[in-house]
Amino acid sequence: MIRIRFNLYKITFVLFGMFCSTSLRAQPSMGADDLALGRATTALQNNSWAIFSNPATMNTSNKSLSFYSLRNYGFSDLTDIAASGSAPTVYGVFGIGFHRYGGDLYNETRIRVGYSNSWNELQFGAALNYSHIAQAAPYGSGGALGLDLGIAAKLSQGLWLAAKTSNINQPAYEFESEDESLSRELAIGLSYDIDAHALFVFDVVKDVRFPVAYRGGIEVNVIENLKGRVGVTTEPNTYSFGMGYGTELWEINIAFQRHETLGFSPGIDLSVFF
Repeated sequence: MIRIRFNLYKITFVLFGMFCSTSLRAQPSMGADDLALGRATTALQNNSWAIFSNPATMNTSNKSLSFYSLRNYGFSDLTDIAASGSAPTVYGVFGIGFHRYGGDLYNETRIRVGYSNSWNELQFGAALNYSHIAQAAPYGSGGALGLDLGIAAKLSQGLWLAAKTSNINQPAYEFESEDESLSRELAIGLSYDIDAHALFVFDVVKDVRFPVAYRGGIEVNVIENLKGRVGVTTEPNTYSFGMGYGTELWEINIAFQRHETLGFSPGIDLSVFF
């Protein structure tokens, strides 16, 4: 009976993936705060998870180490786990990130290293990304190395304009049967921080394989050290909400994203600063 239930679970999971393959891929950006803001993170400043979004906006204030987990649509085999770290130095900011998504039948692993620097009111950065996919037989596995570039400019007090491009070198997984190109996208974003009381973010994203997507989010200070966030996305259509609480030494964030078809995905992250 246990074996029958296990086989039925695998069949259901595979069929679910066939009909919703685009939605079930790992999310490119990480962090519960990023998720709650609708993943509109291209121009988000001092972002602890910028190594996964725009390397130009990595945290310049202090060293940080962050951990993240997201359960997609209630499936344990569709879980994202990630970690990131950044360290500002006199030579610029250095960052590293790790991400794993999926289970035994299918999983993706990413290892990223990045660097950013600034000149006057201009920030620029780059990240190398090694991606590896492992699939159940007979589909095999494959890996590829990609390059992301990012830039951000301060237009006025609290207002930033930024852009980033991912996998600009057009990498592809080399499977036994065929090759599969990694996702390539261009994003342009704005962020506006109003005297540290409210933050507005907005992105326009174009993946070469999909229609233009719009993303936006708002963050407000509810009380001292407590922030509330909401966000929306198109392609796919989702809305998200969450909150965060932090001090000078640590921060914890929780978020919930709802897909119009697949349901809710809860996420949580923890960052420490030193």
